[in-house]
Amino acid sequence: MKLLTPIQLGPIEVRNRVVSTAHAAFLEFFNPISDGERYMAYQERRAQGGAGMIIFTAMHVHESSQIPYHFVFDAKTMAPKFQQISTRIHRHGAKCISQLFHFGAQGKSNQHDDYHPLWSFSGTTTLDGEITHKMTGDEIEEVIDGFCLAAKVATKNGMDGVELHGTHGYLIQQSFTPYANFRDDKWGEPLYFVRTLAQRVREAIGPDKVMGFRISVDDFVDPANGGVGPDRLRRIASEVIGTGLFDYLNHSEGSGGIHYARAIGSFRHKFGQYLPLTRLLREAVGGKVPVIGVSKIPTPDLAEQALQAGDCDMVGMTRAQIADPDLVNKVASGKAHRVRTCTGSNQGCFDRASFGITCFQNPEVGEENRFRELDVPIDRIKRVLVIGGGPAGMKAAEIAAKRGHMVTLAEAGSRLGGRLNLVESAGDSTNLLSAVSWIEEEMAGLPVKLLMQTVVDEDFVRDFKPDAIILATGAYTTDELNIQTDGSIQVLTTDDAAAGTFEGTRFELKGTTSLMVDLRGNYETALVLESLGRRGSKATVATPGASFGRNLGPSHVDDFYRTVMPELGIRLLPSTSLTKISQGRVHLRNSVSGEEQEEFFDFIVAGTSPKPKDSLYEVLSRHAPTTLVGDAVAPRDAMMAFREGDRAGRTV
Repeated sequence: MKLLTPIQLGPIEVRNRVVSTAHAAFLEFFNPISDGERYMAYQERRAQGGAGMIIFTAMHVHESSQIPYHFVFDAKTMAPKFQQISTRIHRHGAKCISQLFHFGAQGKSNQHDDYHPLWSFSGTTTLDGEITHKMTGDEIEEVIDGFCLAAKVATKNGMDGVELHGTHGYLIQQSFTPYANFRDDKWGEPLYFVRTLAQRVREAIGPDKVMGFRISVDDFVDPANGGVGPDRLRRIASEVIGTGLFDYLNHSEGSGGIHYARAIGSFRHKFGQYLPLTRLLREAVGGKVPVIGVSKIPTPDLAEQALQAGDCDMVGMTRAQIADPDLVNKVASGKAHRVRTCTGSNQGCFDRASFGITCFQNPEVGEENRFRELDVPIDRIKRVLVIGGGPAGMKAAEIAAKRGHMVTLAEAGSRLGGRLNLVESAGDSTNLLSAVSWIEEEMAGLPVKLLMQTVVDEDFVRDFKPDAIILATGAYTTDELNIQTDGSIQVLTTDDAAAGTFEGTRFELKGTTSLMVDLRGNYETALVLESLGRRGSKATVATPGASFGRNLGPSHVDDFYRTVMPELGIRLLPSTSLTKISQGRVHLRNSVSGEEQEEFFDFIVAGTSPKPKDSLYEVLSRHAPTTLVGDAVAPRDAMMAFREGDRAGRTV
């Protein structure tokens, strides 16, 4: 299998072709007052799981490059951190690279510690409307010195090399982009900055360290509007690699924040979406250096296919290894079928990039040390009764059984997965159910007894005599909107809307008109809205918020505004509340303008908060120690339910 074969990157050999590319995770690693332990443990876990090469989170090299939750490189405090983390990565056989960058004309200066202005090549105005400072020649040299110092400190303290981050619209990409660099001095020549920077950094790290370059395969900006375009980007890549200073080429897509959601696509984006452009990039550099292929490559099969087809020489499987850090080891040991495949939810990783990431289905992310502390032999085997087979209950049963307990999982319905199963009607989000399937397969090989279509009550528990109970009974949705109504328009719960049912009977959605009253602005109401549109209802969403999806992560907000709403013809009424239902009409009021309107709809969906099903807790607590988990604690989302189930299973 080519994926598992070694590859030479300049002066070093990497044990396999699997790369964890740079991504925002636990940015406190760069904070001078932080020991960086959480990030170190996180990356060490990926090395332990078999990753060939790990490229660290991008590091700001100069004080003029700073955004909230990010920290600028500090030589004094980063040297010992690099020593420690490189030692921990190397002891598991992986290689580690430090990615270096400068934000340039992005962000806002009022977010800098000292309100230092944004620096750019040409004094351009950012997308946020801020005018930047045109760097002098001396200031450009100062930035280059910052790159060199950061590279030298990293490589002198154990790192195998550095990567120059020339994508996502940051300073390096700005240097060869017409709309960002139109100087009339030597720095205005499109590749002068890159060549100079590369030469200086190479001199700083020496020939025995690796230097990589990251470029966009498409900047998503029309050359007529000052962009570069895929063809010119490939020529630039060829010229940069042609300097002979680099040992590998990496890539991403886009020109910054407005394009992140396309570069780090959710489940709505195709697997390997940009591999055709990766192949063209590889052809452009003519085999001079290995090329890393990236962009939603979640499975070993797709990664192997890309390598065998010649699309790339190494494969970025970043989110794949967030979901399952043991991916490589499982493939190498013939257990590829047990890989926990990334769902593409983005909810825990990209959408939480600034706050410390987690994973939709892998609660271990960011908790590596705590989980290790809990991974101790159990004192005695317990009879554990888990009530409820949704995400929380399934996860609790899986983990408790893996620790050695005898587990019985009782589910009232005929199917595991709970309310998460309702995503089946929302198109691509069906992919989330792979998380349920994975746990179900894991439980098949564990001491877990499944009791389906089993309603648990006090008599059941009294007869069962459990040593511990985990109550994962979930939540129920309501149609309560707390408005004046004469009942002339039917109001559905979000569950009924997703299932296409009314009073237990299915109905045809195609050709209907519907109004979603979205009071949550979260993933659940968004997916129900999408479900309505995909099944043919002409949907309108009214939200009291100024915009749609105020509790969605950025990748899903982008997907909705750029793709889902236009494609499905969903109409948005922001800053709008439903005031009453009367004579077959809804009465809507805009909270900003005060304007009121009346409209006809076939039905309304109440996008309100579910209620926890926790009535058994007091009764069952009299028979055994009982732990509430998931929506039974507080209805939130499946990611939180997986986490709480895991915690209960580890501590029972």
